[in-house]
Parts: sequence; structure tokens; C-alpha cells
Amino acid sequence: MEPSLASILVLVSKLKEEMFSKIKSDHLQSFVSPSAYDTEWLAMIPHPLQHNTPLFKVDWLVDNQKEEGYWGEFIYGDFPTIDALPATLVCMVVLQKWGLGAQNIEKGTWPMIPNISK
Repeated sequence: MEPSLASILVLVSKLKEEMFSKIKSDHLQSFVSPSAYDTEWLAMIPHPLQHNTPLFKVDWLVDNQKEEGYWGEFIYGDFPTIDALPATLVCMVVLQKWGLGAQNIEKGTWPMIPNISK
């Protein structure tokens, strides 16, 4: 016997209610992948009641900047992947938007490519 569309919709509704009812609004970021690029774009969203503050905490951005100044993944030791460039640019935009992390922005602008003469 195939389930009807109505019964599937009821099950989906129950599942969503169960998942989201246990989450406080300050833990919404637990549903987001920890990739730098995705996290940074979400950090652009303003709080619906306090428009001058981000909906999601931007601490992750500051805490996950690499020593060399970029955000994102790396290969071969400290060498960033090609995805690190857009991730770094977006992160700097987010920090600038919220007026945070001036030192992080400066660190992210130079040098983007780590010193490979080590």
C-alpha cells in the first residue's frame, strides 16, 4: 500500500517540528556545514529585530582564520586550495559589514599566498 501525499506531508511536518522545537535560536548555526564559504554567507544575514547585528555569531570567522591569513581548506601543509580565495574574500566582506575584525581583514589581505620558501 502506497502512502498518500497527505500522510507524507503530516510526517514531514512532525519531523520538522520535532527537530526545530528543541533548538534555541542562538544554536541555529548547528544546521550549517562548517565550511568557511557557507558560514560566511550566512553571517551576512542581519538579525530580524536588531538590524545592526548579525543573526548568526561571527566568532567562527575570527576563530577559524588560518595563521597565514586566509580562510578555507589547505593542502600540502599550509598551501590553500583554490576555494580559499572566495572564502577569504567573503569573510573579509562579512567582517567589514559588521564592523568587526579589522586585524583579521588586514591579515587576510596580505599575503594571501603563504611563504613557500620555508
